[in-house]
Amino acid sequence: MTKYMLTTLALATCLAGAAATAQDGTSVVRLAVREDSRLWIEGSSNLHGWSCKATTLDAAINVDPAWELAAPGERLDVAKLLKSVDVKVPVEGMKCGNGKMDRIMYGALRSGEAPTISYILGSFEAVPGEAKDSFIVHTVGKLTIAGKENTVSMDVRAERLPDGAVRAVSEVPVLMTDYGVKPPTALLGTLRTGNKVLVKFELFVGPRTVIAANGER
Repeated sequence: MTKYMLTTLALATCLAGAAATAQDGTSVVRLAVREDSRLWIEGSSNLHGWSCKATTLDAAINVDPAWELAAPGERLDVAKLLKSVDVKVPVEGMKCGNGKMDRIMYGALRSGEAPTISYILGSFEAVPGEAKDSFIVHTVGKLTIAGKENTVSMDVRAERLPDGAVRAVSEVPVLMTDYGVKPPTALLGTLRTGNKVLVKFELFVGPRTVIAANGER
């Protein structure tokens, strides 16, 4: 596997949603994240399991325009070309399939004060996977829930698909109390949710990119 493919896959495993220009005002290239990408949360309770899915996912991957100019197979220095990697999910865009449960979750996550869940990548290391055109990315980043930020580590599994797109999947175990969130209860306390939840995602990055000019949003 070429260094070019490895770095492409590595970037594709990271969720992103920053501005279309770098902090210094220079132009960047935004890698397109397909609409069929998804993120959801799975949890447990004393009565049954539950899940909530994000109906809105603000994700992108911003790199230096030199990425777009590189020829296939050319070695790229990701440390220099990568500009920003983050994701934002509106709390009230999370749906659990039950209106009352949605409202309970919004209250527990204090959506009025902290309307978004966000993730910002800090660093990553990519290693080849067992299957052809696949590899694993060891990542460290900042996850913010209910206004509180914590450092999280996760391994992302990625593969190059026949159409040139990249599929990346992972899950992050989270304790609600680590973010100052009290596990919700319902039915007068009869239903009690567990403290541990899993944040999961399946991300597809298309083979094409979009160039954002300086000052464009």
